[in-house]
Amino acid sequence: MRTTKHNVAVVLAAALGLGSVTTLLAADWPHFRGPNHDGKSPETINWPKDGPKRLWTINVGIGHSAVSVVGDRAYTMGNTNDTDTVFSIDVKTGKVIWTHSYPCNEKVGIKDYDGPFATPTVANGVVYTLSRKGDVFALDALSGKVIWARNIVKEDDVRPPGFGGLAGSPLILGDKLILNGSPGGMALDAKTGRTLWKSGNGPGGHASPVPLRIGQKTYLAIHSPRALTIVDAGDGKQIWTTERRQPIGVNAPDPVVDGTKVFVTAGRAFGGALFDVTGDTKPLWEQVGLSSHWHTSVLVNGFLYVPDGNNSEGAGRSPTSLRCLDWKTGEIKWTEPKLEFNGLIAVGGKLLVLTEMGDLVLAEASPSAYKELGSARVIAGRAFTAPVFANGKVYARNTKGDVVCLDLTGK
Repeated sequence: MRTTKHNVAVVLAAALGLGSVTTLLAADWPHFRGPNHDGKSPETINWPKDGPKRLWTINVGIGHSAVSVVGDRAYTMGNTNDTDTVFSIDVKTGKVIWTHSYPCNEKVGIKDYDGPFATPTVANGVVYTLSRKGDVFALDALSGKVIWARNIVKEDDVRPPGFGGLAGSPLILGDKLILNGSPGGMALDAKTGRTLWKSGNGPGGHASPVPLRIGQKTYLAIHSPRALTIVDAGDGKQIWTTERRQPIGVNAPDPVVDGTKVFVTAGRAFGGALFDVTGDTKPLWEQVGLSSHWHTSVLVNGFLYVPDGNNSEGAGRSPTSLRCLDWKTGEIKWTEPKLEFNGLIAVGGKLLVLTEMGDLVLAEASPSAYKELGSARVIAGRAFTAPVFANGKVYARNTKGDVVCLDLTGK
């Protein structure tokens, strides 16, 4: 894939083995939760006077896969008639450039849950994807040609979690492709698909692996169905773990990492807790009753913005809101029920939220109070996927597979 001014930071970061850098402006969004795996974009964002401008809408099939963006291409996944399809899309026009399809029955049997959950990862000119059934593909980002393909369930004895199948998005670290395919994750050779290591015995999970640094080494935070585990990214050796036995084994939100401190939560009022993973397994603080069904929190300037509550036929319903917590103490600073069930990211230090009903909301990231800067209904149906922001554009999708691209530059 050619290098553009937008993906220079991503290319450099890949060479460093971390997939991202924080010192350069990286306007691309090359994988789930953005360039630094933290749900944050360094771009500037303001709400246009006339609201977001719709550029295009397409349908990619049912599912929850978010959009990844590198240069002039966007990538996502959907399912139609028991067939998964990976899409490469022109970001300017919405024209589909190529697709790759394969048989996959992704039905869960609960309303609006069907279809793939994982988001494509784009690195070094390759698109990596994972299905709920364990299909792993490495596709040429320009042409869609299959470079290699594996099924880790059939070939590596990976056990999907008890509900819904594999859902964590792939992570590229240097020459390794990391997947949440066991309690401590697993690594494949990014160039060949060969299995390098698999850590722990038991099912893989719903959350995406998140890298972190301890001293001079890179480790992985793996949120599995029953635990939070830290492993050495080089060989998968476990260095720290604590049990997190959510009632139905759905620890879906990704770990939120700041230095050696890691926050995790889950649905069904399981609570949230902050750990120092270089210390013992006693949490630094715990917020009892917190309930992030599957959306991941975002940390901005020392405060954690947490989607709270369950809102689905499959996991029960509870009061839903967006909450602000103090990262150091866990104290709840405010709760905003208006946003209901929501997924969010941070752009330029502001919160960009997509509600279940399809409202896109821009708000201040402030612990003093919830302050809304703009709001518009941008998509119909139910939206269970957090928005994506790349190069001045917002991408939102609903469960039936409509993907909308919006311009927030006001031009």
